[in-house]
Amino acid sequence: MRNIKIKADYSEDSESLYKRRYYIQTMVSKVDNKILEILQQDVRTPISKIAKEVGLSENGVRYRLEKLEKEGYIKSYTILLNPRKFGKKLLAIFNLEVEPKAMGSTLPKLAGLDEFIKIYQTTGQFSISAIGLFDNEESLTRFINNKLLFEFPIQNYTVEIVIRKVKDADYEI
Repeated sequence: MRNIKIKADYSEDSESLYKRRYYIQTMVSKVDNKILEILQQDVRTPISKIAKEVGLSENGVRYRLEKLEKEGYIKSYTILLNPRKFGKKLLAIFNLEVEPKAMGSTLPKLAGLDEFIKIYQTTGQFSISAIGLFDNEESLTRFINNKLLFEFPIQNYTVEIVIRKVKDADYEI
């Protein structure tokens, strides 16, 4: 077996960054970790470039990517769309309290609504948190009155309109 050395970059003076990277490296090899970092920066990075950066052959990188996919470390390769370019200028956070008996049938129906982009079953005062995209306040109001409160067993709810995103990220290593 070939022994490969990867120079770890801990230039950021942050203990949490070190702990996060150390934790990930104990789950996947340092080479796999470097491959994942490269892809998170640009998922379109050619395999030939990744191979040069990590010191493997192109087939070696392909093998590791297949392994990471099979083991579930990589969920998908995707593009992120800008909702504003599609007219969705308003982001709203919904907290919904649903009748407990209706939870099982309500969740799949809520998931079928195009307006919701994320739905979570939660603990606490509200049993569901959802994130929705809307063209404007008028379309949000129509959605609440004509769909959400009309078609679903909502007992109580709150809606917050997001005025500024401070951090909006998926998990990164």
